[in-house]
Amino acid sequence: MVMAATAEAEGAQALFSYIADVLGTVKVNRLWKPYLKGEKNYTQFKEEFKSEIDTGFRTKAIETDLPKSQILSYLGKDNTGKSWFISSLLIAEKLIKDIDKIDSNFRYIKRPGWGDVFYARGDKEVMGVLSKLFKVANDFSKKEDGRPFFGDINKWSPADIYFATDKAKKMLKSTLSDPQTKAGNFRFAELNEMIFKLIDKGQLLPLSLKKVERTANIVEVNFNRKKEEKLLADTFVVGPQKFNLMTGKYQINKQKKTFAWVKDYPIGKGAFREIKIDVKSGNKDGFIQIRHTPASKGKPQKGVKVIFGYKGDAALGGQLVGIPLFTKQISLIDKGFAKKLSDTWNQNYKKFEEDANIYIKSIGGRLYKGNKEQRETFNNDMGAISGLTVMNAIRPLISAYFKNPKEKQHKVLRALFAYVTSRSINSSPFVIAK
Repeated sequence: MVMAATAEAEGAQALFSYIADVLGTVKVNRLWKPYLKGEKNYTQFKEEFKSEIDTGFRTKAIETDLPKSQILSYLGKDNTGKSWFISSLLIAEKLIKDIDKIDSNFRYIKRPGWGDVFYARGDKEVMGVLSKLFKVANDFSKKEDGRPFFGDINKWSPADIYFATDKAKKMLKSTLSDPQTKAGNFRFAELNEMIFKLIDKGQLLPLSLKKVERTANIVEVNFNRKKEEKLLADTFVVGPQKFNLMTGKYQINKQKKTFAWVKDYPIGKGAFREIKIDVKSGNKDGFIQIRHTPASKGKPQKGVKVIFGYKGDAALGGQLVGIPLFTKQISLIDKGFAKKLSDTWNQNYKKFEEDANIYIKSIGGRLYKGNKEQRETFNNDMGAISGLTVMNAIRPLISAYFKNPKEKQHKVLRALFAYVTSRSINSSPFVIAK
């Protein structure tokens, strides 16, 4: 399964979209064909379009928080950057060809030599201002409802890069400096309406990236609320996938802070550490995967990932991180189950954290700082401790809840689906390139 773009890949997409903009549709179709067919490589691309690359960064038509050298170096790496090189070509080619289908006012981008669009990734004037406007709106929702609507900005909009004109920049800046915004009186409804109007006028395009291997597709999200509601209504639970409880046993001496495995645990495939719920969404087979990531930087952590994906689709549909966010969405429909799940997690996480810390002091810390094989043993050990404590406790609970789904379970799924795929009522309009 392919994760979302890295910072370098996002910067590369901004760069390639700029080059496509400068070349225009006809030249892109002709000049990029040898690269997409594998007849030419990335090194040749850098040489052929050196002038466009240099001009884009020099004029700041490409605005990223990464240096040009880092983006270009990444694209030359084996098995990572090279695949994003092809993906960036395919997406930029698709956008220059079909961008006016998103809105007819974007047709000017198709003309060669057009230079009034900025391709932004991690910049201050577009993404920086939008993040500030998001915070004001999220804080306002906290004042109204007692808690912020979104746990992070990506659930409002997962856009990795933005196409923006100078007019769009001025509009965003003006909205941020408005007295009402400064006073905190700014709702998601107002923010999203402004973004939709900018899209409708061909001034702004939020673009969420997924790695493309053969064919690029453009998908509009939150452009039409009725369409999104129809998709939500057509999303329902099929049932939990079979899983195996984590086996194995360890012994701990709390006073001496010693840890030892007395019975081996399974390694590899077998669903010992995760639970998956099969779903149907828009006539497509999908799943919700729930998995604990037990360690970060050699220490225990609470990071539970709840991921939505479509079967056979390399790209993720979206994710959220953390039991609090997970149960918050469940509680919108079923407060009783949300509390039971939260309580079970909290109770068993205490045991995991205590045991994991003793393991780290006893043997894990040395393994974590060791070679690649030792680090792998550390990760497997932490995963097994997680499986034996928290995951063995919450997976049966989740499985039983979704085993014979009724309308309540379908509604819970829809709440989760809407949040992780950024399709909630307060989410921004954006376009997925995948």
